[in-house]
Amino acid sequence: MSVKPQKHLILHVGTHKTGTTSVQTMMGTHRDFFETQGVLFPRAGHVRNGGHHNIVWELNGDAGFDPSVGTLDDLATELRDTPYSSVVLSSEDFEFWYLRPDLLERLKAVAEQAGFVIDVLLVLRPVNEYVESLYKELIKHGLTVSRSSFFETIVSTGGYPFKERLYRFDYAEMVQGFDAAFGADHVFVLPYDVTDSNTPFFAACGKIFGFPVHHIAVWGRQNPRRPPLRFRLRHPLKGHRRETLSKHELALLAERFPTPIAQLVRLPA
Repeated sequence: MSVKPQKHLILHVGTHKTGTTSVQTMMGTHRDFFETQGVLFPRAGHVRNGGHHNIVWELNGDAGFDPSVGTLDDLATELRDTPYSSVVLSSEDFEFWYLRPDLLERLKAVAEQAGFVIDVLLVLRPVNEYVESLYKELIKHGLTVSRSSFFETIVSTGGYPFKERLYRFDYAEMVQGFDAAFGADHVFVLPYDVTDSNTPFFAACGKIFGFPVHHIAVWGRQNPRRPPLRFRLRHPLKGHRRETLSKHELALLAERFPTPIAQLVRLPA
């Protein structure tokens, strides 16, 4: 069937540690504010204080999937029934799907059947910052290896397996994977701005939708680094949290992942 190009679904795929939680919490908490602008943040699959993770968990077969939170079929119904022609679907777990074209194709089919074209919005931060920040995040979720071991695995394999995820750090490979699924003309890449991740994101959404998308300017971090007091006192790896990469480690990362973000950035016109 033909797709009306004026109906856009932005697939916000993260990556992790690029302010995704801030965007998701803002849009989920203030749906009415965005709907008055003509932008839908779907209810189907939306996990409270997060993104549309339940859709990812369903298609991945993850244990966290809860049908009552909304399924892919529920999302299909919501997209068919919505009066809005601009949609933001967000989960940093979508970033792993560049290695799962079969899942991207299922999501693409649902969007197209409702008349939407998918535009991917990918936010990247320097690999060294991502490695440091992700390590600090994962030890809050049960990671039990030292930072040096974590780093060595990434350099030797290009990724890090943790629970049901395989975190990847080759951004060029990631962009190529989404290009293959949706076409390079529908894949946009933003550099992460640690001082303000929201403004560039919503500016890009506005360019894709064809009208300005206003957000709530004073919002702040929704996924702060500082862990609970019980973590700071008891966690066996708490001393590793303040470690930063050495010059030698930075050089190894640059050798392992040589493509700079500047070469991958694609801003919507």
